[in-house]
Amino acid sequence: MTLSNNTKRRESSITPDQQKLIEKYLEKKNVHHQKKLQHVTHTSTNVNLSSIKWKSLRLEDCGVSIPDSGLPAKIAYESIHDSLNLDGNPTLNLASFVNTGYINDYSEPLIHENLVKNLADNDEYPVMLELHERCLQMLTELWNGDSKKSIGSATTGSSEAIMLGGLAMKKNWQTKRRAAGKSTEKPNIIMASCCQVALEKFARYFEVDARIISCDNNDYILDYDLIYDACDENTIGIFVILGSTYTGAFEDVALVNKILDRVEKEKGFDIPIHVDGASGAFVAPFIYPDLEWDFRVPRVKSINTSGHKFGLVTAGLGWIVFKDKEWLPKDLVFELRYLGGLEYSFTLNFSRPGHQVIHQYFNFVALGKNGYSSIFDTCLTNARLLSSFLEETNYFKVVSNVHRPVEAGTTPHADDHLAFHPSLPVVSFQFNEEFSKQYPEIPQSIISTLMRNKGWIIPNYPLPRTTKPVKDDEREILRVVVRYNLTLELLQKLMSDIVSTLTVLTNSCKLIRESLNNDALEDTDIIYDMLLSIALDGSENLVKSSIKDHKHAGAC
Repeated sequence: MTLSNNTKRRESSITPDQQKLIEKYLEKKNVHHQKKLQHVTHTSTNVNLSSIKWKSLRLEDCGVSIPDSGLPAKIAYESIHDSLNLDGNPTLNLASFVNTGYINDYSEPLIHENLVKNLADNDEYPVMLELHERCLQMLTELWNGDSKKSIGSATTGSSEAIMLGGLAMKKNWQTKRRAAGKSTEKPNIIMASCCQVALEKFARYFEVDARIISCDNNDYILDYDLIYDACDENTIGIFVILGSTYTGAFEDVALVNKILDRVEKEKGFDIPIHVDGASGAFVAPFIYPDLEWDFRVPRVKSINTSGHKFGLVTAGLGWIVFKDKEWLPKDLVFELRYLGGLEYSFTLNFSRPGHQVIHQYFNFVALGKNGYSSIFDTCLTNARLLSSFLEETNYFKVVSNVHRPVEAGTTPHADDHLAFHPSLPVVSFQFNEEFSKQYPEIPQSIISTLMRNKGWIIPNYPLPRTTKPVKDDEREILRVVVRYNLTLELLQKLMSDIVSTLTVLTNSCKLIRESLNNDALEDTDIIYDMLLSIALDGSENLVKSSIKDHKHAGAC
């Protein structure tokens, strides 16, 4: 009834001349539409769809240029869909920290319903803006801050958040230097060599010298003994990493704070901390609530995290929270008036998806503290089980400390988290010394390759620069991120595949050694034997049979 009355009132407010003008242009639009429709219908009849072998169409057949005439939507979908099946399985991608599994029957409709909403349009979507503010308040309180004093924003991943945290430190340093009549040239920032690339990007993009400190040789995180000497009057701040991407270990934020207190007392430099909590800022509050790494630490001015990692949101969402509004420099804040109302912006990106913020809020209220705690409890427990298993195979040395008790010599249960070193659910490992001596011919990197053949994605890459030199056979690690969707069943399959892969490799190595003792083979033949034996699962009879029959003539 209300809608009908409103419609009548609007119609009565239009004069006859105005109504004629509207009808005139509507008629023009209708005529144009009919002509366009006839043209499309006519041209489509000239295309013989049956002559095109749609079913055999591959992605590469579509070319790299926008076609003059598009494909039928169904065919375009199928060709792209089929090609994407060649990508790795996200569940088996153990290289990534990014959430690939936590989308349920209730969050998925919310995502689809809000897929087209732009987070930048605050005036258009006030409820979404309210959810954004609630998420920030929840994160601030989770990190022991005061939401009445803090300010923050959703970002495009932690990378943007780190840029903002670094920019705030640089701007505040410049303001202090100008007020004191000092030069603002040659600013520097301290970070460990285990830092994620986004930290180095900040320094390079915003013309700040990156003072990269070597890692210690135990946890492969920041060597605290090197911080004091690295600080000078041009140091704008220090990035402290809560969860190394190499080993998952947490850098000690409280200890860094004490070192910087000493720096201020003895050198006179007041240096702030930004915590890179891309993963750890979600895990730590739920699993290690008494660990002081957050806004309880006086020098911590800002914290970033990734909602799309252990916040369990789809890829592309980060968060930045500043402890105090006063820490966010005024010249980083812009007033916007062209979207329907007055808005404030201090992010590097403008338009970005809003559905991720909605997904984050859904997770907060649907999971609650108990839900997040339960998920991370499972991840860490499984990481410790995997660590212990790898060491007991006698093939590997586990480099990460997720399974190491705080008190040496004790054997706490795997789910007694406070009894272990605080860490992300990350397992980093390498061939142990005994295995490397016994099988020097086997490169560790081949584990990554062969596990990929089984569907698993496990990276093999060099450790960060350390204070003391590392042996050549200890420079690289394999790494597994134990996420929410690595269930106990998948964990068992992973263990089985790792062991079977090592069995194939050792059997292959033994057969090649035997072949070398019997015949003086060329290098190419050695490579052939190795590849052949791996392809045949290291079966002695199959390898000998193939060598005898084929005489190394040609490839398999």
